[in-house]
This record gives sequence, C-alpha cells and structure tokens, in this order.
Amino acid sequence: MTQPPPPSEVKKSNRLIPVAIAMLLIGVAIGIAVGWSIGQSGSQAVQSEYTHVTVLKDDTTDLKLLGYWYYFSYKDTLTGYDPQKPIEIEVRGLHYTLPPTQGSRYNIAGIEVVVSEVHDDYVILLVKTL
Repeated sequence: MTQPPPPSEVKKSNRLIPVAIAMLLIGVAIGIAVGWSIGQSGSQAVQSEYTHVTVLKDDTTDLKLLGYWYYFSYKDTLTGYDPQKPIEIEVRGLHYTLPPTQGSRYNIAGIEVVVSEVHDDYVILLVKTL
C-alpha cells in the first residue's frame, strides 16, 4: 500500500498552482498586447501607402500620379452627375464614375481608389498607383 505524501509536499504543490495560473494569464495578456500592437502598426503602414484625397461636393480635386493629372469630383451638378455613381475620375481624356460605397476598392486607369469616407457634402478617397 502506498503512503500519502508528507504534509509539507502537499502544501508546496497547492501553492504552485495559483502561481502557475498567474504566469499563464500574464503570458496570454502579453501575447494579446503584442498581437494587437503589430496589427495596429500594420494597418497604419497600409494607409500610409495611399494618398488621401478629399473631394468636396460640386468641386474638383486634382492629383498628379504616374506623370498624369487625375481629376476627382463628387456630385458635380454642373456636369449632370449620375446619382448612383457620383464619384467621377477623369484622366488622359477618359472618364470613370464610381458608386460611393464606403470601403469599396476600384482599380482603374493605373490607380487603386478606396472609398474611405462618404458624406453628403464630401468624400475621402485613398489613392495609390498600381
């Protein structure tokens, strides 16, 4: 028949359980914090690749990319815009219209356009060359 462990050994193992749990929780918390930090810096790096273009209603904003001027307009009532596609881009004599769907990405005329924000009187576009 086996003998039960001496009382001093039982107390030591009972004290180690809370310490082990605390160490595990600290490790998990550090892992989460590091992962979140890496995710945040990654998303900032992605946004920094883009040029922010704010386009006011009934106005044109221009941007030179790839040696060409790109003209962005929003709800330009002077040209009779399409209400379903009020974002207009003109480059090299070509004219493109886009729906104002926040978060949408469009690849046109050598650039990528991301619709970052949509408001009644302006839009914010993120633009980068392809």
